[in-house]
Amino acid sequence: MEQDKKLRHLMSESVVEIPFADFEERLMVKVKAEAKQKQSILKNVRLSWVFFTIGSIFGIFATVLIPMIKQSIWGLELKHLQIPIFLVLAFVIIWQFEALIKYTSKYFSKKEM
Repeated sequence: MEQDKKLRHLMSESVVEIPFADFEERLMVKVKAEAKQKQSILKNVRLSWVFFTIGSIFGIFATVLIPMIKQSIWGLELKHLQIPIFLVLAFVIIWQFEALIKYTSKYFSKKEM
């Protein structure tokens, strides 16, 4: 009996008062919004990689196929433009690849925390 009284007394002192009436509801809304945002970021990272791959493959094929086109633009044959276009494409691919790697690693390092 004595232990029950002590336990009841300790339990009555351990009651925590919530600062706002809707505190729990606000907290759950924030938790759900954060989970939804993380899911959205993951989806965007995946889509970024997919479209980067598709764009890179298309750019490489277009650059390889340029000499096969027998038309000229402003008096220049397209086969003479292949190397400058390829250099620009290589620069853009490397630049975007680096940005995607940084963004992906930043996202996954935050996710582990």
